[in-house]
Amino acid sequence: MNKEEMGEFSNWFKKTFKKCYCEQGNLIDEDGFSELVQLVLDGEADDESRSVFEEKIKTCVKSNFTYEKEKSIQAEIKAKLCAHRSELPKDLAQTIKNSVNL
Repeated sequence: MNKEEMGEFSNWFKKTFKKCYCEQGNLIDEDGFSELVQLVLDGEADDESRSVFEEKIKTCVKSNFTYEKEKSIQAEIKAKLCAHRSELPKDLAQTIKNSVNL
């Protein structure tokens, strides 16, 4: 991503993040927040977005729970894939990408 794209992403991330919370700061859109969690866990969030995210999960129990739940699901999937790597078809990644039109 170039600098302009990173700026657009950061603005989108902050705007989406803000929509996940009510005026009192409580998490109200768990699905939207889970999407942001995936971006953070996949290393796709820029430093500024990640910083905003990390500050919130330190102070919001529901946000932290959602983050930890998604993180543990991702870790479990990775562990299962690693444990069964030799059994996986070589073209699995391409098959998955094709199934979601990537």
